[in-house]
Amino acid sequence: MDPTLGLSHALHWIVLLPLIGAAINGLLGKRLGRANVHLIALGVIFGAFVISALSLYEVSFGDSSRLHENWWHWFTIGGIPVEMAFAVDRLSATLICVVTGVGFLIHLFSTEYMSHDEGYWRYFAYLNLFVAMMSTLVLGANLVVMFVGWEGVGLASYLLIGFWYTDEAKAYAGRKAFVVNRVGDFGFLLGIFTLVGLFGTIDFAELQVAAARVLPGMVLQGGLWSGWTVTAVLTLACLLLFLGATGKSAQVPLYVWLPDAMAGPTPVSALIHAATMVTAGVYMIARLSFIYVYAPTAMTVVACVGAFTAIFAALMAYAQNDIKKVLAYSTVSQLGFMFIGVGVGAWWAAIFHLVTHAFFKACLFLGAGSVMHGMNDETDIRKFGGLRKEMWHTWATFGISTIAITGILPLSGFFSKDAILHAAHVNANPWFAWVPTALYVVGLIAALSTAFYMWRMFNLTFNGERRGMLHHHAHESGPAMTGPLWVLAGLAVGAAVWGFPRHGGAAFEKFLAPVFEPARANLAKTYAFAAEQLSVAAPALPESHGFGDMIGGYLVALIVAWAGFGIAWYLYLGPGRGAPARIAQAAPGLYSAFANKFYVDEFYDLVIVRPLKGTARVLWQVVDSFAIDKVLVNGTAMVTGWIAQIVRYFQDGNVQRYAVVMAVSAVAILWVFLG
Repeated sequence: MDPTLGLSHALHWIVLLPLIGAAINGLLGKRLGRANVHLIALGVIFGAFVISALSLYEVSFGDSSRLHENWWHWFTIGGIPVEMAFAVDRLSATLICVVTGVGFLIHLFSTEYMSHDEGYWRYFAYLNLFVAMMSTLVLGANLVVMFVGWEGVGLASYLLIGFWYTDEAKAYAGRKAFVVNRVGDFGFLLGIFTLVGLFGTIDFAELQVAAARVLPGMVLQGGLWSGWTVTAVLTLACLLLFLGATGKSAQVPLYVWLPDAMAGPTPVSALIHAATMVTAGVYMIARLSFIYVYAPTAMTVVACVGAFTAIFAALMAYAQNDIKKVLAYSTVSQLGFMFIGVGVGAWWAAIFHLVTHAFFKACLFLGAGSVMHGMNDETDIRKFGGLRKEMWHTWATFGISTIAITGILPLSGFFSKDAILHAAHVNANPWFAWVPTALYVVGLIAALSTAFYMWRMFNLTFNGERRGMLHHHAHESGPAMTGPLWVLAGLAVGAAVWGFPRHGGAAFEKFLAPVFEPARANLAKTYAFAAEQLSVAAPALPESHGFGDMIGGYLVALIVAWAGFGIAWYLYLGPGRGAPARIAQAAPGLYSAFANKFYVDEFYDLVIVRPLKGTARVLWQVVDSFAIDKVLVNGTAMVTGWIAQIVRYFQDGNVQRYAVVMAVSAVAILWVFLG
């Protein structure tokens, strides 16, 4: 039997297995017992990972570069068939292995972390549901299936963030994440409608064929579609899709849900807000790269928003004291780097940073959970210090991941982040000449900020002496928690081999080249056309990721990373240990702005939340309670009752009175008509 054919018919099991686990644990988990719940939850995720790994092997080394499965025909609308179809190429195979592989490690970590929680069965049902929906998003062969997964992860994240719903603050965080994501999802849906109207199909493969056949002539020659230029329509579609990405991937202005989402259990933060869900927007733009290249304005917006988010979130992390909040703003910032990558056409570098970030950020979040587990759920890093002596495994893995995220050789984060910065720097943007330099400078400042706040957090947590909870002895976590930490730390180190520059490009760049080659070729055509229109020299696309091209950028990146480390050491462990307090006293307004996240939440509350609440209250009290309930419903009933009270006096059963009334009425009628 052809193994490709067998795997094509097995893709739906990557989604179905976690769904089955969610159903069993959700419906029967309370009766099954903890051990059986754990066995089911881990078993279905491991099974999904095995199929994912086999699919990755097939598209990498097998006879087929793409696997496709039509699970069933869903419906047809407007002559467009909608299939529940899944597809795997090298891009989606990479992502699905991250989702299921890292997901399995987080499930394993959770068996110990959530062992004393009464809602453990509900937790694992939600976790399985999330993996099923994220798998649907990644494997979807068309826009509708992707949208089903897109909405599904929104639902699952709402359930997981508000898992401890009896706490009003945690329930509010879940609602906030759900509502903010709906804003972005509305834009995503409008973007899908626009693409369907333009191309008449929702299938990714058909979209790519249609784009290659139709767009070069229409875009480059100013073709029209329904009175609009095709370029304008494409730009609108791409910007609407990007609005969806800003919600799901926490970019400005829709990033505000992610820091509050730390209200959920810490493993949830590792799965949703580090490794999988928040990267959905990056994956979506990479998947549609063959369309984005014909909307250069949209690509520039993507890159600029990503750069602004990277620096903005990094600055907010400076003065945060909650260990999970620091990591949350770090996630927002790192996602900004990924959007710089897809915005400048360095799709492979963005996906590479997505993968490496999944490893070291999941390790960091789980390490934070291990610290909380050993410190009675305390999250304030000002009360920590000296934990290296009591939690060696957590200290070591947290340190490895901190080195990776701050971009220090030879770990993976150095290569993935610098590949993005290099691509931004050498990107020849013929429309906006200032953009490459601006992206590079902002990216370097964000990288310096990352190194500073991450080493600040690490030093305050693990080094020095205990500053609070002096009588509490921190205990190291068990093997079910430290084991995944070491695996993730090892992946953060080992993934560097995929990004090491060599002749002809990095290994990961070559691996994804077949997926992004059509977009790269179309981007070259767009650049050439723009140069002709602007009467400038045709810019060349960046060459492959070779060591000779990167040596200067590597030196700058190393200097920036070590500078951030040095500043953090000087201020929190070295001679300048009193400087942060003096700075806060000397500039209280500035410090307060950093500590309060530049009052963005307060601004949204004043401009959006309160007016909407006020409008809702008016509609409730005036329209609903008064106009509808009292006037229309109750008022109609009262008037009917009054009429009945009056009429009842004429209906008392007295026959003689009825006869008199009839006689008087007959005389009155005769008088009117005959008189």
